[in-house]
Amino acid sequence: MEHYLLLYTLGPVQAFIASARRSRDLWFGSWLLSELSKATALSIASEPDATLIFPAPANVQAALAPNSATNVANKIVAELPIANSAELFAVTRRAHEALEARLMVIWDDAYRHIQRRDAIVRLHAEEQIKDLVEISWAAVPVTDYSRSRATLEQVMAARKSSRRFQAAGSWSIAGVPKSSLDGLRESVIPEYIYDQLDARELFRGFGVGRGERLCGVGLLKRHGRRGDVEPAVPPGSHAVDMPANTHALEPGRVFSTSHMAALPFLSRLQLQHQAAVERFIGFLSDSRGADLSASELGTVPDPHPIFARYDGHLLFPERLRASIPNAHWYELALRELQVFLTAVTGTPGSTIQPYYALLHADGDSMGKAIDAQRTADQHRALSRQLDTFAADVQGIVRHWHGSLVYAGGDDVLAFVPLHTVLRCARELADTFSTRMSSYRYTDSTGTHRPTLSVGIAITHHLEPLSDALRLARDAEKAAKSLDGNALAVTLSKRSGEDHTVCGRWDDRRGSVGALDQRLAFFADLSARDAFPDGYAYELYRMQQQLTPLANPTLAQQLHIPGHAEAKRLLDRKRIDVGQQKLPDPTYTTLLALIDAMDLAALANELIIARTLAAAIQQTGEGRDHANMAD
Repeated sequence: MEHYLLLYTLGPVQAFIASARRSRDLWFGSWLLSELSKATALSIASEPDATLIFPAPANVQAALAPNSATNVANKIVAELPIANSAELFAVTRRAHEALEARLMVIWDDAYRHIQRRDAIVRLHAEEQIKDLVEISWAAVPVTDYSRSRATLEQVMAARKSSRRFQAAGSWSIAGVPKSSLDGLRESVIPEYIYDQLDARELFRGFGVGRGERLCGVGLLKRHGRRGDVEPAVPPGSHAVDMPANTHALEPGRVFSTSHMAALPFLSRLQLQHQAAVERFIGFLSDSRGADLSASELGTVPDPHPIFARYDGHLLFPERLRASIPNAHWYELALRELQVFLTAVTGTPGSTIQPYYALLHADGDSMGKAIDAQRTADQHRALSRQLDTFAADVQGIVRHWHGSLVYAGGDDVLAFVPLHTVLRCARELADTFSTRMSSYRYTDSTGTHRPTLSVGIAITHHLEPLSDALRLARDAEKAAKSLDGNALAVTLSKRSGEDHTVCGRWDDRRGSVGALDQRLAFFADLSARDAFPDGYAYELYRMQQQLTPLANPTLAQQLHIPGHAEAKRLLDRKRIDVGQQKLPDPTYTTLLALIDAMDLAALANELIIARTLAAAIQQTGEGRDHANMAD
């Protein structure tokens, strides 16, 4: 009986996860794929004398159990004895059956939680769901482990390049609107429903907006939930430990993008603001008026000590409009919102800054690090270290008030508020470097260890989530383009062009430090009103005027005049409404940075820092603007 290396992959991954209109869609899509991977890995691990290599948890049964905290990637590697090809096919068939069984358990639970499930075309929905996962597998005999694994990867690449395309399933029906999430499958919510129900009834019955159509997979994302639930806080109550009620929340459920944008403001709430919170929430839950239900108010999984489980989307007028269709009560709600914001900030006309960060991190040169492991035991030890890092990520993201979407091996996706995102990114990179310090590899440039590149997208809470995810992934690719071990940040305002900055974690400029430290330095100055307003954009416009698009010789000639003009602009700027010059050592530090940096990069860093500063000011630190929503 020969021993075989088996590689089993699930797909689609990126496209499936990215098809999301809400943060919950994104979170559940990631979690669902992990659950299916766990069921598959557990099935393979249960075969006689089988050994998992990736993943490789110490306690297989506990780590791969349904609803466990473990995240498993879509790629499974195992070694097992195989007598003949028929037995090999039987192993993979049992793995597929375990995957499908877990998928249908999750769907059945989701279906039970849809209030108007009687109106859904369930047969078509289930056909769509069963057709969701694409399976690929390959196996080779084990001779020398390192060579066998390389051959296995080549066989899998050949397998995927010769995939068999199938015709659309029986659920494909002409004339039926496609799903709003990805446009791939037909909606299973009959069109007449949209004529019969108003916006609130549609949301309560199906979890959709008036212009939203969902297929079976979309309904699974929108209504699927983890097995364990915990009680929510009913309207009007602010106790953290509450008895169970009719509305339940999944532990670990992701925050909304609006709540993430509001977190800097919420962090400033103190006990003296309790009465203002109770008045505002009491108005929204008043059955004689706004009448927002518990499912529309108490949606946050981790209770805030003052704001309880109420979602930060209640603090944005545009989100209130969607929740309160009655024009009269909406206007009254706006007044109550302003009363609440004024009570907290002490400034009439206050608003909440509307931006949040989506963080995407990925290990650098992991393929080389895996190739350097010459035995299955070494590869398994590396897998376990990645599992340890993934467990670290959960605590790190939570510590910085973020909301974790996915942490599997070296892959991380999380929502993080702007006032903590830089520190969160730095801690993730440092922790990964520490965990991987023993796994070195050698290439033509020397001996290295795996590092972590992080991409951060700063975007408006109402922008399509698919756009934010694309920006975060593009930023992560930009970081990797610096040979990894880097950070890239993209700011995407609703008006104007995007601004992106990149820098390696170990690339220090002047006395300030690496990119994250410079951004924090600039943001702190701006938040304390210790930096001139307008300099960032003046520098950016000046740099655009002086930089030729395609003339390196002229660009070199303009280098010194450009830096001289940047210093002249700095010399004539004032702070605090034109009353004070820049103090030393700030002035000296900025002059040194002008000399040391490319002006375009410096301008973009200053522009991004302004948005980070607005979040810092929302926490109550530094200058407290009345309006942070620019």
